[in-house]
Amino acid sequence: MIPKPPEDVATITDSATLATFCDRMRERDWIVVDTEFLRESTYYPKLCLVQIADADEVGLIDVLAIDDLAPLATLLGDPAILKVFHSAEQDLEVLYQRFGVMPAPLFDTQVAAALVGLDDQMGYARLIKALLDVDLAKSHTRTDWSKRPLPPGALDYAADDVRYLAVAYHAIGQMLAERSREDWLVEDFERLVEPRRFDVDPGQAWRRIKSWHKLDVGQQQALAALTDWREREAMGADRPRRWILGDDAVVELARRRPRDADGLAAIRALPGKTASRHGDALLEALRVAGEREPAALAPQPEPPTNAEKRRIKAGMDTLGQRAEDYGIAASALASRKEIAAMVDGARDVRLLSGWRAGVAGEPVLAAIKNAEAADGSGVPDQ
Repeated sequence: MIPKPPEDVATITDSATLATFCDRMRERDWIVVDTEFLRESTYYPKLCLVQIADADEVGLIDVLAIDDLAPLATLLGDPAILKVFHSAEQDLEVLYQRFGVMPAPLFDTQVAAALVGLDDQMGYARLIKALLDVDLAKSHTRTDWSKRPLPPGALDYAADDVRYLAVAYHAIGQMLAERSREDWLVEDFERLVEPRRFDVDPGQAWRRIKSWHKLDVGQQQALAALTDWREREAMGADRPRRWILGDDAVVELARRRPRDADGLAAIRALPGKTASRHGDALLEALRVAGEREPAALAPQPEPPTNAEKRRIKAGMDTLGQRAEDYGIAASALASRKEIAAMVDGARDVRLLSGWRAGVAGEPVLAAIKNAEAADGSGVPDQ
């Protein structure tokens, strides 16, 4: 039975009320969760509000007003309670970084929607409209949730984010059951709550620079050293990385690799204040990079040959047909990049594991092999 939206809404601003609310929620089999946060002026997202609901009530937890948030952390980490999110990625990141616990087990209605005939990557408002024919207000999408008091209507907006999600969860659950697809989501949800997904590796920060591959190997090593330093500095100061050093300055420093203060001063993209404050650290990062073996940060893939393009197309065509047959968004099964990897010989891909293997993975692999065999029979590679 699909419940009605919970009617009781309470704003929680003190530790005692929070503890009592969390005690009630820990008696439930499931709760729905959403967050409001800011990250414009910090490295780590700043959690401002946590919304939690069950079938009967909604709690709007003002984390900025409460000293003892331990009951909330315990609730979120309770393995006996299913936590329902919509598009959980950012919520998981902010909750994991704030409390050090991963809200598991988890159910993500956005992920599930793609398996019941709804669009892949469907936003919350569109989901609620599609399932419940309810139009949600959009007036507070740019609210500064760190300010108190919050503007009129903001708390109603926040409550709606979980009020209707409690209903949507059951509606999608029924649709999954009708299609016997409840078990299909287990692997995907387990993958979502792997903590390592949110652990930052400063040594890989160079991947944020889209033009890294345009640098020569020595410059790439300089880029890696500079972005590693910038990431650690931003984390320590809890400031956006662009506030520490802009991408354009990082690339120009890596390209020109100055050796002294005069060289730094010649970098037009480097603000004078930044050079004065961090010049020694930047020069040291460049010095260390200069002692490394010049090597590419990652191999650059060659563009596919015409034969490989034919195999990729065969795989994509089969993927699309299987998705249509099952009423699933093709992107929920695999990406073109994954199909290209299979053409290149990869077999440890998501499409060839779990339920996806039988639904589409094995037929796609067969189509790729058939196209390869056809090429071997004399189809010219032009």
